[in-house]
Amino acid sequence: MERLGEATWVSEDGKRAVGVGVGVHGNADIGEDPTEGFVKLHPFGSVTVEMCIGETGGAQRHAIQKMVAEIMKVPFDGVQLVNSDTHGTGYDAGMIGSRGTITMGTCAVRAAKDARRKLLMMASEKLNIDVDELDTEDFLVFQRSKPQMRLPWIAITGTPEMTITGMGIYKQNFDKPNFALYFAEVEVNLETGETKLIRALEGTDVGQIIDPVNVRMQAEGSFGAAGADTALFEEMVMDKKLGRFVSGNMIDYKWRTFNEFPPFDTVILESRFDTESFHALGFGEISGSPAPSAILMAVSNAIGVEVKEYPTTPTVVLKAMGKIK
Repeated sequence: MERLGEATWVSEDGKRAVGVGVGVHGNADIGEDPTEGFVKLHPFGSVTVEMCIGETGGAQRHAIQKMVAEIMKVPFDGVQLVNSDTHGTGYDAGMIGSRGTITMGTCAVRAAKDARRKLLMMASEKLNIDVDELDTEDFLVFQRSKPQMRLPWIAITGTPEMTITGMGIYKQNFDKPNFALYFAEVEVNLETGETKLIRALEGTDVGQIIDPVNVRMQAEGSFGAAGADTALFEEMVMDKKLGRFVSGNMIDYKWRTFNEFPPFDTVILESRFDTESFHALGFGEISGSPAPSAILMAVSNAIGVEVKEYPTTPTVVLKAMGKIK
């Protein structure tokens, strides 16, 4: 069994060594900042979500649509989201701190439940049936004991057409964290200081997965840029005389594309956390955070000397080994 500070393998000629490392990063900011929003039920059969939900490529709007569709028991394409604009949609702090699933999801779920409650209360009064005996599905209201007898929403709301609006509020709460871990295996050329990431594994537990494809894309999309490559290549280089960065674009700022990555695996577990948003925690910007520390640990183990600086360029590695000053 390997110990900290020891390589897992050294070539026969002593020129190359392999080390492994692990990084873990937790984040308690996923419940930060409030969110408010509305869910509107249209009598002819559609649902509108009025929330300020930005989209950063992680399909957050898509996830909110799924949550609201699930609460209202309607098809996914029966739920539309308005464009984000705090003049008309209420306040939200934005897609920061991996907060979208808990804050926006909880708000949307509460607004949808409020709208559903109002619809069934209206139906209870009109049909003289206890509200607990009523349900709604596919834009129809029915009595649970007689599910074959169904009425469209407009028969409940009446004419002229009036929407039913539910409101949801999420208040800042820091009692739920999320986390990511990263295992890295690197090979170091002990003569040149060159470091190669040869294998990696990233893992997390997101609670119930809302969108399987996109949560995996979130993990894989951050594998290199702002993740592993922060430890190996990525660096903001400043011209100290001019006070300007000389790596301020995606040509000079070194990073890799997917076809240059080594083999890697992603493990995503599903626990049932105590959250309103379908027991989900979410997995956002934290996905790349543990990679640099894991790789620095792996390099340190490969060369037998602790490395504390990244990117781990050949110069950094050779300095740590005492081969150059």
